[in-house]
Amino acid sequence: MFSRVGIVGDGAVAAVHADALGPALSGVWSPDATKSGAFAGQHGTRAAPSYEALLASVEAVVVASPSWVHGVQAEQALRAGKAVLVELPPCETAAEARRLADCAAGGTLVCGQTSRYLEPYRVLSGWLREGRLGTIRQVHYTRHMAPRERDWVDDAVLHHALHALDLCLYWFGGVEPVGCAAARERPQDAALLGRLDNGAPVSVSISYSSRQARCELLLVGDRETAATDGFSYLNDLRWDAEAAYRAAVRMQDQAFLEGRGVPWAETVALMDLADRFRWRLNSAAP
Repeated sequence: MFSRVGIVGDGAVAAVHADALGPALSGVWSPDATKSGAFAGQHGTRAAPSYEALLASVEAVVVASPSWVHGVQAEQALRAGKAVLVELPPCETAAEARRLADCAAGGTLVCGQTSRYLEPYRVLSGWLREGRLGTIRQVHYTRHMAPRERDWVDDAVLHHALHALDLCLYWFGGVEPVGCAAARERPQDAALLGRLDNGAPVSVSISYSSRQARCELLLVGDRETAATDGFSYLNDLRWDAEAAYRAAVRMQDQAFLEGRGVPWAETVALMDLADRFRWRLNSAAP
């Protein structure tokens, strides 16, 4: 059980991890010393003067920094002999995910595939195991968010689309890429089309530009349809969205503290799937 854990990052997701880690939180670092110091004060910990200093003082780290540096910072921690939980996306490509596995050398390395821990999705997982929905005929996932002020550019395919693809891997064993439409460099809006082994279509729509926020997953079965946002409802069941999210992160982080989590081989499979969708994007005719 890890008792000294550091956090890399000072944003909203890092704050949720700080609360989830509780007394195991031993330090934080981010490139902005002012923000890092303020974050440390809010969460009763210390701000390390450098990433190297943070690594020297902890057994494990949670990488909750901007998406594009996840892989680099995770690798640095692994090479220092630390256990790592890296937020989604864990890196940029499947090749990088395999390199991280090599760096882990049998140590603890997990990705924050948090959707698997969210209570509405956990209940839905049970429904699927029981066959309540029947044969799945269609999967549709929408996540549209208003533009955000930030000093880095997110990637709709590598970030929020991966949550939907991860659920497809978890529930159905995978999805075959058919098409991908988006800008080629760090797209803010993306549409993915795939199919399950039984031929059922899978569509994923992600937007960081929408003035109308929307989050919904529809699983259409030949017996029943499930509709959920993954946080606050599943058909006629209801949860508090913020509480459900924080509970999911606590569950995920507790597993990490115990040296457990989603096997990294499943993370590699997820990144391989992302590569295949992006190949569809880059090979499409202009």
